[in-house]
Amino acid sequence: MAMVFADPEMLDRLAKSLDSKAGAIPQLKSRASALDVGGHVSGLPAIASWLGDTAKDLRRRANILRSPSESPFDSLAAFGLPPGVAGDPDAGKKLQADLKAILEAQKNGTPQQRAQAVKDYFATLSPAQQAALAATDPLMVGNLDGVPVNVRFAANRITIQSEYTKEAAYLATLKPTDAAYQRTKERVDTLRSFLNPRVKSYEDPNTGEDMKTEVSRQFLVFDPHFGSTADAKSSPFPDGRIAEVVGDLENADNVAFRVPGITNRLDNFNGFTNGGYQLVADANGNERPDSAVVSWLGYDTPELGDSVDPAKAFEGGASLNAFRQGISVNLKPNAGLDIFAHSYGTLVTSKALQAGLTNVDNVTFMGSPGLGPNINSVADFKMPNTKFFAMRAPGDWVSYTQGHGNDPADFKDITRLGTDGASGHSQYYDPKTGSLANMRRIFFGGDAKPMTFTHTSLDDEQIGAAEAREMVGFLHGKIPPDVVVKMGGDLDAAVQAHFAGRIGVKELLLEVHSVLGKHNMLDRVPPDELFGKINDLAGNVAYKETYKAAKGKGAPDFVAIAAGRAAEHASEGLLTWATWPVVKLLEVDRIANDVNQFGDIIDKGADEIGGHVKELGTELGKDGAQIYNDTKDLTGGLFKDGGNVVLELGDTFVRPWNAGENAGDIWKIADGAKDKIFDKVPDIAGGLNDAKNTIVDKGGDIARSAAETGGKAIDKGIDIGKGVVKFFGG
Repeated sequence: MAMVFADPEMLDRLAKSLDSKAGAIPQLKSRASALDVGGHVSGLPAIASWLGDTAKDLRRRANILRSPSESPFDSLAAFGLPPGVAGDPDAGKKLQADLKAILEAQKNGTPQQRAQAVKDYFATLSPAQQAALAATDPLMVGNLDGVPVNVRFAANRITIQSEYTKEAAYLATLKPTDAAYQRTKERVDTLRSFLNPRVKSYEDPNTGEDMKTEVSRQFLVFDPHFGSTADAKSSPFPDGRIAEVVGDLENADNVAFRVPGITNRLDNFNGFTNGGYQLVADANGNERPDSAVVSWLGYDTPELGDSVDPAKAFEGGASLNAFRQGISVNLKPNAGLDIFAHSYGTLVTSKALQAGLTNVDNVTFMGSPGLGPNINSVADFKMPNTKFFAMRAPGDWVSYTQGHGNDPADFKDITRLGTDGASGHSQYYDPKTGSLANMRRIFFGGDAKPMTFTHTSLDDEQIGAAEAREMVGFLHGKIPPDVVVKMGGDLDAAVQAHFAGRIGVKELLLEVHSVLGKHNMLDRVPPDELFGKINDLAGNVAYKETYKAAKGKGAPDFVAIAAGRAAEHASEGLLTWATWPVVKLLEVDRIANDVNQFGDIIDKGADEIGGHVKELGTELGKDGAQIYNDTKDLTGGLFKDGGNVVLELGDTFVRPWNAGENAGDIWKIADGAKDKIFDKVPDIAGGLNDAKNTIVDKGGDIARSAAETGGKAIDKGIDIGKGVVKFFGG
């Protein structure tokens, strides 16, 4: 069952059709009169009036859907909450303060303890008070575990309406040619769809008939300002944090969390959450009344470039663990809990399980790039009471490449499920696939189709998959993980610009070339080794393809093997000849890159040494100025004292009777001079010592910089020499 929204365009088309039929009625009535059967069509005017009124009502509904606008009271009423005192700001602020005090008291508690305290507090409030609190602080209430889920749904609907109004106003300021227009429009359209009803399919419990009805969408988490901004030039808004619930979460016997992978954001959330609508449906497309699915986009998902970095998986895993513990207070005590994780979301789930997420019945990994380098079997999780399943569809290159560790589909102690009808990386939830049927069997228990299993090898699924995995392993052995992460970060801006249409393939390739050069990829993976490996793997693929084709035509095994070997040798020979000029060009590129880096080393070293020399001059200037001032003060004082002594001696010579008094003055002057010497000489000595230390320190820095620069330059010079020798076949 696909998620179905009330579609304003569809309503417009239907209204147009009704108008057309109403417009034809006068002509029908005229023809009936001409045929003298007017009495038989006397009801046509009433039908025309009904058609016109209905078309008008449909257009009114379409306009509402295009620009939803409701008050907080309407949002509260949508989930059964009375407005009551919701319009009283004083009542809301008092309740808000009480709730914050409870959270402060529980700031060191576990997620479950905090959620229980919140639940206990809300149990003391009337529905009107709960509504007032939701209206006063919808962002906090809507994202707080322990709050009754209908109150969270209402609070988040208030926030969604507010955010839609703000972002729709911003979109109105943009032109279709603006860089931010397209993604902003997609985001505004998505926010609008959150406010519009969806069509729910269900089985009437009394009659057993298939029924449809419009219901409000239920958001357990909504924070539009959470996380990073995927591409600031395409959208000024962060990716957002969202979780949507399908079903009666607080009364469900079966609860599932769905964890997504990379490039999932608010603007494309509907594409992700649609899988939740598929999962909760039975074979007839009706939602199971005993089950609830939470499509949890509760972490900052990576984009393409930073998907090689596990950092966001650690953060997401901690968030998933906290969410599971917190929401447990709102679930039935005996409710089953399953996790269905896709792509990078399997790594997030792995980190959550390692962080303490243990109260889970079943975990299903699909399209996994690996669960981390430390997880190579189910036993590594140390969760004997949890069942683990894995799926890998044919052609799922994310699983084949194993970017984050071993593929769980290959674990010896995991149950690997079939994916009949699904292929590639993104079809696991498609209707009528074996993968979706198996997920429903896990989720519902014995009421769905029996599970199917598979044990296919990489070659069974996709010839070339094993070689791709070997190639990735070869590159991982050459490139340290931290360099891979840095390269991914450097490339992401260019990748985003390309997908946003700001740069073409040529500019993207130039940026890739620049990043490869920056991280010395041609030194880490020499061109001859790289293409030698490619040639070997291509030969393997040629052998397998030819062998398979020969066997498919009924050839005996020895004939198929011979044909395969011939194709392998031909492929290797042809590729060696074809790639020789490419290797040589890359060797020239490598030499040029090394020469540029040699120049950068010299320039950087010269700048560093020059900086040290400048600092030395500045410090010596300061020390010299201090010594000069201290010396000037001392000599000036002594010169003045000496002059006074001469004057006193002259006075004694002229007036001998003043000899005693003059002698006393001379003694005082001498004593003062002694004090000046004792004061200033240590300062002068200290200044000289500071100058000496400055020379020693900065001289050492200069020597170290010179030595490092020289060493790096020599190493890079050797690389250049080796490159030249290799280019000429040495």
